Amino acid sequence: MWKNRNFLILMFGLAVSSTGLWVGIIGNLEFLQMNVESSFLQALIILAGFLVGIFLAPMAGRIIDRSNKKKILIYAGFARCAAIFFMYLAIAYNNVWWMVVYTLVIGISGTFSQPAMQTMLPLIVKKDELLDANGVNMNIFTASRIVGTALGGVMLVGMSLFSLYTVTLVSYVILLISTFFLDVEEQPKKADLSGKKDNFFRTLRELYPIIKNERKVVYGIFLLIPAYLFLSGFNLMVIEISELQDNAGIKGILYTTEGVCVFIGTYLSKKFFRDNPKLSYMFAITFIIAAAHTSLFLAEHPIMSVLSFGLFGLAAGTLFPVVTTIFQTDVPSDYHGRFFSIKGMVDNIIFQILMLLTGLFLDTIGFHKMVRGFGVSSFVIAFVIYYQYKTKSGTKQKDRLAPIK
Repeated sequence: MWKNRNFLILMFGLAVSSTGLWVGIIGNLEFLQMNVESSFLQALIILAGFLVGIFLAPMAGRIIDRSNKKKILIYAGFARCAAIFFMYLAIAYNNVWWMVVYTLVIGISGTFSQPAMQTMLPLIVKKDELLDANGVNMNIFTASRIVGTALGGVMLVGMSLFSLYTVTLVSYVILLISTFFLDVEEQPKKADLSGKKDNFFRTLRELYPIIKNERKVVYGIFLLIPAYLFLSGFNLMVIEISELQDNAGIKGILYTTEGVCVFIGTYLSKKFFRDNPKLSYMFAITFIIAAAHTSLFLAEHPIMSVLSFGLFGLAAGTLFPVVTTIFQTDVPSDYHGRFFSIKGMVDNIIFQILMLLTGLFLDTIGFHKMVRGFGVSSFVIAFVIYYQYKTKSGTKQKDRLAPIK
C-alpha cells in the first residue's frame, strides 16, 4: 500500500487540505463572532453548506457513478479554491452574505469530493489493503483536525483573517495540483438515457434491493448511530465539561486524548479485524461507545472525563475504518457513488438533528441527565440491533440444519 503512488498522492492531498479546512473553520467561527450576534443566525449560516449538500446528494451520487472520479475531484478542487475568494470579499466588506456564498460553494464541493474520494479508494488499493487504507484516512483526518485547530488558534493571535484564509487557499491549491498526478484506470459507464430526475427517493429505490441482502452493510449503518450520538455533541460537551470543572485547559486535553486514542483504535482495527471483521466484534465496540457516553455523568472529575473521551476515541478509531471497509467491499462498485452520497446526506441530517437536540437538552434538562439519556439510548439501540442479528442468525442456522423432506 505504501508503495502505491496513487494512494500516497491521495493521502498527501487529504492531509494538507484537511489541515487547511480546519484552519478555515476556526476563521469561520471568528468571522461570525465578529459580525453576527445571534447564535441562531450563526448556526443557520454554518448549516447552509450542509443543507445544499442534502438536496444535491442524489444527483451527485449518480454523476460520481457514471463519471471519471479524478475529473470530479478536479472540478470540486477548483470550486473549493474559488470559494476562498468569496470569503476574501466577506472580510473586505464585513458582509455576511458573501460568507453565505462561500459556505454554499464549499458545501457543493464537499457533496461531490467526499463520496468521490471514498469511491476512488477501492480503485487504487487492493481489497485486502482497504482496512489499512481507511485507517490511514481516518488517522490523517484526526491529525489534521488537531494540527489545523491549533494552527488556526495561534494564527488568530497575531495574524489577520485574510492571512488565515490564505493558508487555507494554499492547502486547497496543493490538493488540486496533486489530484492532477493521479493515474486511475476506470471502466467507462453507460449513460443514463431514462430522462428521470435524480432525487432521494429514486436513488433509494435503486439502492434498496442491493443493500437489503447485504447484512453487514445494513447492520453497519445502524451500528454507527451510537457513535453519531457522541460525535454530534462533541464540541458542546467539551465546552460544558470545561465549565463544570472551571478549567479552560481541559478542552485541549480532551481533544488530544480523543485524537491519540483514535490513532490507537485504527491500529487495533488493522491488527485484529483485517481478515475477519465479524459483526459480533462491532456490536461489542458499539457497547463500549455507549459506556463511554454514559460514564460522562462523572465528568466533574478530570480523570473520568479524560477516560471517557479516550474510551470513545479508542472505540471509534476501531469501528469507523472497519465499517467503511465493509461498505466499500460489500456494496457493488457500480453503486458506490450513490451509496456514499446518500449516506453522506443522511449523516448530515442526523448530525444536525442530534446537535440541535444536544443544545436543547443542555439548556433544559442539563448535562448529566443528557449524557445518561444518550448513553442509555445507545445501549438500547445496540441491544435491539444485536437481538435482531442473533434472531436472524439463529433462524438461518435452523433452516440450514432442517432435514430435507
